[in-house]
Amino acid sequence: MVDIGNLGSWADNLEKAYSLSISEQARITKSGADVLRKNIADYLRSHHYRNRKTGEEPHLADSVIDDATNILGKVDGSSVVGFPPEKGYIARFLNDGTKYIHGDDYLDKVRNASLSEIFEAENTEYQKILEEKGISGV
Repeated sequence: MVDIGNLGSWADNLEKAYSLSISEQARITKSGADVLRKNIADYLRSHHYRNRKTGEEPHLADSVIDDATNILGKVDGSSVVGFPPEKGYIARFLNDGTKYIHGDDYLDKVRNASLSEIFEAENTEYQKILEEKGISGV
């Protein structure tokens, strides 16, 4: 509850809390992307991992990547999670299916199941940023 006498300082803190730099926004979204990357890799290990000799090529579960950039590689406060091009087509086959492979639709499953964990990680990072700025009570 906000004390009426402190309403001005509360409003100032609220304004500071909402004016985040691009790098601060990227930190927040990257923390959520880290969670999604881990959950996708864990799902692939538990549902699609076979112990077989793959040579030097990493398994799809070990190839999930995330980055604090947009899809074009520019830093704009967003983050992406996905696969490198040489593994992306395999991920799509597993997700969507082919004539010979029944699709798993794992990307939507994992993304939906991870939403609360992603938001929690992003909120934790946001609170760290607010503490660094010396903002409280927002």
